[in-house]
Amino acid sequence: MACQIPYRRLKDDHIPAKMAPSYENLPIDDDGFDEEEIDFSDLQEQYEVRLEEGLDAFVVVDGLPVVPEDNKQKLIKFLLRKLNTVGKVKEDGVFMPLNEKNMTEG
Repeated sequence: MACQIPYRRLKDDHIPAKMAPSYENLPIDDDGFDEEEIDFSDLQEQYEVRLEEGLDAFVVVDGLPVVPEDNKQKLIKFLLRKLNTVGKVKEDGVFMPLNEKNMTEG
């Protein structure tokens, strides 16, 4: 059920309307402010995207099988086949550390 609000007529039928001025009538405030004089260098430096760091192409793969050093190349080739389906990875771009028992870390 909708609520209805009764309309009351004011005593004076004439209500002066105030409208916003049009853009042609707005005053031009020429206070000598020049946007080119603002120094944004600190903000640009803070939010600059640094592509030379190469972190945009850094991938960490966890949960790989632990294999001996003899099978490390086979595991790298398998990993490259899977990763190259979604991007481009060079064989020399893979770092797979070995522990003190000459086994991969997984």
